[in-house]
Amino acid sequence: MPTPDRPSRPSPDTAGLFAKPPPPEPDPPAGPAWLVFPARVVALIVVVPFRLLYDLLRVIGRGVAACWRFLIRVPVAIAVALYRWVLRPLGLVLWWPLRMLGLGIAAAARWLYRYVLTPIGHFLDLVLLGPLRALGRGLAWLGRWIGRGLAWLFRGVGWLLTVLIVLPLGLLWRYLLLPPLLGLAWVARWIGRGLAAAWRAFATAAVWAWRQTGRCLGWLLRVLVVIPARALWRYVLAPIGAGIAGTWQLSARVLLWLWRTLVVAPVRVLVVIPLRWFGTNVLAPAGRGIAAAWRVTVRDPLRAVRRTLREAGRDVRRTLRRTFLGR
Repeated sequence: MPTPDRPSRPSPDTAGLFAKPPPPEPDPPAGPAWLVFPARVVALIVVVPFRLLYDLLRVIGRGVAACWRFLIRVPVAIAVALYRWVLRPLGLVLWWPLRMLGLGIAAAARWLYRYVLTPIGHFLDLVLLGPLRALGRGLAWLGRWIGRGLAWLFRGVGWLLTVLIVLPLGLLWRYLLLPPLLGLAWVARWIGRGLAAAWRAFATAAVWAWRQTGRCLGWLLRVLVVIPARALWRYVLAPIGAGIAGTWQLSARVLLWLWRTLVVAPVRVLVVIPLRWFGTNVLAPAGRGIAAAWRVTVRDPLRAVRRTLREAGRDVRRTLRRTFLGR
């Protein structure tokens, strides 16, 4: 209860309902003013028209997509309605007559098969097929006995040929022709063995003569060529080559010492060391200074301008969205 001495204090809920919202916190500065203001002007002149054009193209695209969906759905709906309200009832109406017609045709076909075609088939079987079967059986019986007679005839002919021709020829071959042929084969075998032994002896003698001739020629080549060439290399050419190699090594060492003393050392003292000192104490500090100046004067301002343009474009889009879309 409030008292006269102490003024009433609003409750936290009431204070929360009627209290003024705190002022929005100001956005942190995007950069220096001499960069932010031109960047916002450029964004308003360049970025905003392109953004509006992009939003317009997107709205047009959505409208075209909606029209396309409408144009697709209308034929589909027409086709579904045509099937549901025209084709399906018409099919149901035509199904029963067609079914009854099919059943009638099937019943007529069964009656025709049972009472017309079957009696005709039995009649034909009794009148035509029965005699034909009997005739076929008689011809088969006659052919079987004719085949047996021909078989007995062929057997008799074969027995006569065996007794009159094959058996005498076999006896003639076995007791008259085969023994002389076996004797000739035995003689030819021994002649072949003698010729093979003679050829082996001749080949052995030829190989022994070739080996002896090769050994003689090898000994002559060793005595006349290899030994003199080895002596020439050992006592003449090898000492001369060793002397030339020693002279070349000594000359190379002298030339290397002269090169290091007269060329490398002066170039190192007069050129390399001064250039190294100049690069370390002059060019390197100058490069670092140029890099720092480039960073301070060009790279950092360009980054600030890019960031300012991006934030300005974002603010313009947010303003346009709140203005036209209410969000």
